[in-house]
Amino acid sequence: MRKRKDFIRLEGTRSARLVVIAAEGRSTENIYFEAMKVSLCASDVHVEVLHRDSDSSSPESVKAQIQEFVSEYNIEDDDQLWVVVDKDRWGDKMLSSVAQYCAKGDNLYFCLSNPCFELWLLLHFEDVASYSPEQMKLLAENKKTSRHGETWLKRKMKELTGHYHEADYDAMAIIKNVAVAIDRAKALDTRPADRWPQTVGTRVYLLVQSIMGLK
Repeated sequence: MRKRKDFIRLEGTRSARLVVIAAEGRSTENIYFEAMKVSLCASDVHVEVLHRDSDSSSPESVKAQIQEFVSEYNIEDDDQLWVVVDKDRWGDKMLSSVAQYCAKGDNLYFCLSNPCFELWLLLHFEDVASYSPEQMKLLAENKKTSRHGETWLKRKMKELTGHYHEADYDAMAIIKNVAVAIDRAKALDTRPADRWPQTVGTRVYLLVQSIMGLK
């Protein structure tokens, strides 16, 4: 068996808690967490955002990325490995498989947004709990609103920020409102014992709190 190696942590020490993030999206999540790594990361936390070259995008592919990391590096007791995925079109069978994999490991965390990661971004600007039933339905369905593939949430983010593309947006400007986003996401998470939000909601706030060293 190939021997696993130690991961080089913050300032070359082994004292920093490692938070590894593997996300379903190729760009959107990575842009956000790279910004957090620079400006809002606790001093005793080392964030490692995993990037991938392939176009493969599914909860299973994200799980495989985490598995590859675990096979290569030694993991300390307080390290955390996060599988960040969207509900979107994925069926419960696939999501359950990945959630069960995470539940079996002390260091593994399953982090799902329903319908997708843009909901977390939206919560930096608006409290969706105040939406009308019609607005909430549009958000939950998150249908494409143009032939170019722009969804309801992507269009909403563009309206709120002036410029938004999943691979090009100003995450630094967005994370200024992270505290209120955490509060709003917590309020939406009315059934925290569920493996993932069954209605509109996101567990990204848990990952963000970990990065920031918050309880």
